[in-house]
Amino acid sequence: MDKLMTAASALSVTIPKYWSTTWYDVLLNAIVFNSLIATDYQGEIANLGDTVNVTQFPEFDDAYEFQEGEAVPADGITASQIQLVVNKRVAKDFIITNTAAVQGLDAQAKIRNLAFYAIMKKMQKVIISLIVPTVTTNALSYTSGTTLALADLLAAKKALDKKDVPDSNRYSIHGSDQWNDFFNITGFTSRDFNPDVNNVGVLTSGSIPGKVLGFTPNMTNAAVSTSYFFHRSFMQMAVQKTPVPKVFDRGGEGVRAERVNMDVLFGVKQFDANRVATLG
Repeated sequence: MDKLMTAASALSVTIPKYWSTTWYDVLLNAIVFNSLIATDYQGEIANLGDTVNVTQFPEFDDAYEFQEGEAVPADGITASQIQLVVNKRVAKDFIITNTAAVQGLDAQAKIRNLAFYAIMKKMQKVIISLIVPTVTTNALSYTSGTTLALADLLAAKKALDKKDVPDSNRYSIHGSDQWNDFFNITGFTSRDFNPDVNNVGVLTSGSIPGKVLGFTPNMTNAAVSTSYFFHRSFMQMAVQKTPVPKVFDRGGEGVRAERVNMDVLFGVKQFDANRVATLG
């Protein structure tokens, strides 16, 4: 009987193994909230201090209509104060042994990028947790389950319109289910209303070009099944210390390894509950 020398047994030690230097990326949630909220006061806190005191003036009552010779009473307004406190610190550290660094593929750049993403993801969660619209007018419900319909979009738009929220700098953020519900809205898929830059219909491109009812739409599964509609000034964020990696040699501790620390120091606060509406 013939003896077979197979790759799995007799010749297994002769078959080389190759490790690709092209990483296969894990699928990550989109980080969209961080860049869509305002950072108007970041420059004022960049160097020293931990609090930005922001003054807000209310509008006057209606002007006074008077007759000739009549004295006009003086009016007054009372300023209020909003505090943006830089009091949140988020970190992600990792340690790589010298042996792994010398003998393994150079993965530090990729690992640092993932550590940075972990920080951005946590910041986004903090932002989402602070969103509280005016309950009586801006905390809305879908008309049917969690399906986004035109009536829901109009309800969110009306909520902001009734609060005199400016038309510019309006954004919306949706989970994947509600994002794809756009394509079931009558008229939305018509090229007459929504051609993309190449005049290709949205059913062909699968993307949402431009604005929808004045909102620039965005998608992240971090939103789950809640849709957010807002003017970017409804919330303010100030980053005082950006996440820059710092490398520490642990040889002094007797450990042949390098520790990479990365953290961010920031503050975030919702300034106005009338400038945001949610559907959930």
